[in-house]
Amino acid sequence: MTGIHEVLRVLGNAFGIEPDYSDTWGKIHRTDPETARRILEAKGVKIASDRMHLNPQVVVVCANNLPERCSIYLEKRIDHPNFNSLQGTIRIIDTKKRMLVSQYDLPSAEARLQHDEKSDLMFLSVAFPTDLDTGEHQLTVEATIGDEQHSADCRWIVCPAKAYIPPSLEKGGKIAGVSVALYGVRSRKNWGVGDFSDLKAIVDWAREDLKVDFVGLNPLHALFNRRPYHSSPYLPSSRLYRNFIYLDVPGIPDFGESRKAQSLVNSSSHRRLIQKLRDEAQVNYEEVSAVKLQVLRAVFGTFMKNHGKPGARTQRWDAFQHYMESEGVFLERFATFCALREHFESRAFRNPESWREWPAPFHDPSSLEVERFRTKNKEQVLFWMYLQWQLEEQAKQIQQYAIEKGMIIGLYNDQALAVDRNGADFWAWQQFFADGFTVGAPPDAFAPDGQDWGFPPPDRDMHRFSGYRLFLKMLETNCKHAGALRIDHVMQLYHLFWIPGSAKPKDGVYVKDYEDDLLNILALASQKRNALIIGEDLGTVPMNFRERLMAKGVLSYRLFYFEKDWEGNQCGHEEYPRSALVSITTHDLPTLKGFWAGHDIEVRQKIGQLDDDQARTFRENRRQDKAKMLEKLVQEGFLSQQSAAEAVLANHPTEPLHEAILRFLFRTPSALVIISQEDIFLDPRQQNIPGTTRENPNWVTKMLYTVEELKSDPEAVRLSRKFGRLIEETGRSTAHNS
Repeated sequence: MTGIHEVLRVLGNAFGIEPDYSDTWGKIHRTDPETARRILEAKGVKIASDRMHLNPQVVVVCANNLPERCSIYLEKRIDHPNFNSLQGTIRIIDTKKRMLVSQYDLPSAEARLQHDEKSDLMFLSVAFPTDLDTGEHQLTVEATIGDEQHSADCRWIVCPAKAYIPPSLEKGGKIAGVSVALYGVRSRKNWGVGDFSDLKAIVDWAREDLKVDFVGLNPLHALFNRRPYHSSPYLPSSRLYRNFIYLDVPGIPDFGESRKAQSLVNSSSHRRLIQKLRDEAQVNYEEVSAVKLQVLRAVFGTFMKNHGKPGARTQRWDAFQHYMESEGVFLERFATFCALREHFESRAFRNPESWREWPAPFHDPSSLEVERFRTKNKEQVLFWMYLQWQLEEQAKQIQQYAIEKGMIIGLYNDQALAVDRNGADFWAWQQFFADGFTVGAPPDAFAPDGQDWGFPPPDRDMHRFSGYRLFLKMLETNCKHAGALRIDHVMQLYHLFWIPGSAKPKDGVYVKDYEDDLLNILALASQKRNALIIGEDLGTVPMNFRERLMAKGVLSYRLFYFEKDWEGNQCGHEEYPRSALVSITTHDLPTLKGFWAGHDIEVRQKIGQLDDDQARTFRENRRQDKAKMLEKLVQEGFLSQQSAAEAVLANHPTEPLHEAILRFLFRTPSALVIISQEDIFLDPRQQNIPGTTRENPNWVTKMLYTVEELKSDPEAVRLSRKFGRLIEETGRSTAHNS
């Protein structure tokens, strides 16, 4: 191996770049050295540099497996012929609490001064304190060594052994939930998109009729709210803040004080527009967001007039001020981005959604020009902060309401893998992403050429360098006001498939992340907020990764469609793991009715994803899958032979088949079951067809029934009560205790 290749191999290993990957057909793809070089340079590693200073000052540890010692690198070199004999004192101080953590004499068994020959750096090797509380510790090391003073800043993150699990589940309890796409919830009062008021009604229905303990939601992340490219909740502008489209505007206290806002809402033109938006078959993101913003600006104006006057500010302003201070620079940058986007959009830029089209000085969130804009447009920035405050308040109220109703979990949030490279998070925190690369997947049977998902990968070393502040903030946001959090594509904690900007997906490479650090921090965020964690581990999962997740208290994610043995036969219900959430399907897969009818195959053929031969193959595979499902349901006593024969001939799930699949899942040992409202009501419509944008209307499908009809429509009531009865009969209901 040549010298440069050896350097690339060693550095690649140090920075998590995997040397090869094996595709679905067993072919080994070696990592191209030039791709490795580009990834390393994106991480700030220049191959020609004669010295590389890695930052080792951030330490993430598990409370039940603390290290015996810790290395603390000093900022300046010590030149001494025998530095091992140097005497001194080392003090470690908690800079947040301004208190002494540890003190050591040098040299001693507890503290030694050492030299790292590879990096040519000096470091202190000290005994790790055993009495630190779990949480983040910002530390300063003050060392007096000989006649010299030395210092170093450290960040130690002490994490619990496992993620949070509700006591009733730890004791062996089993519960169930229902999932809804909040944007698609219909009601007589909303403005064409589901809001937090509708969610409260969903909680009532879920608890009282379905007898379940949680409501699963799509990611509520902030979006641009424009179809078809900027309405996916899984490619948001920000994962740190929510989409204002979900606000119950009349439910904001300041709306009741705002004559202007009430006048707008009560005007005949507004009422006609809202009715039109309610009546539309699909969610109209653009018009809904525009009308909400118009009224919200009036509400905010009233808030500022009544509570925000300098010298006469009220307790309500103090609450807003407290929220802004607690969010700090994260909220400031998000709100600034939103205000800037509006500013440049009004000037008719070619692509206002992309901050790359703004004047160059505004590409940097810390630039003087951005600071001047923020000062000059203070109220516009405050407006976007105000919206997030109200979203926070309404989310908190719904979670409290769900718990008061007796739910064990309440709201179940979803955290997306991706972030839009043109959005707020990327603009605000560019250094945490590897621009010039995208995330995707290697070739497989579904996509023989591989997949490019179009969003930038995280820079693991910048995350570690910062003490994981952005990762912690993201988890904090999404665990807050929820009893559970689903992590989309949880394999991201181990590695992601990086594709160079000009390359094809097959030329990508897997790049590892700091798995131990991320799993420990995940447990910390989970315990801090009492939020159960579910890892979406569908697809190709690294060896033993599921076991490592379960050991950390993270539940697996298992689907009825996919749970098969090595011979392709459907797994029995007792074979499902205890530490898992089970379901029939997801937003990216056909609903039960769509699956049975082959509706998804028809759609993919119609839009050109499948040719006629491929469609025939898919239909034959589907026929075999259905036969194996029926065989297992009959074998295990959930379905009679006669009912199975009828289901074979039907192009939709028969009543006995529907009930059999629900009973099958409810009887698994798994702690959680979640069923979509589409599968309760046998709706054939799929929320998303992967790999499509304009070809298929994604993320716009509204519910069959309004929230009012859930309690009044005879068929909705019948199916809801049947579901609730099955929940009670299979021992997954806690509703009788509430």
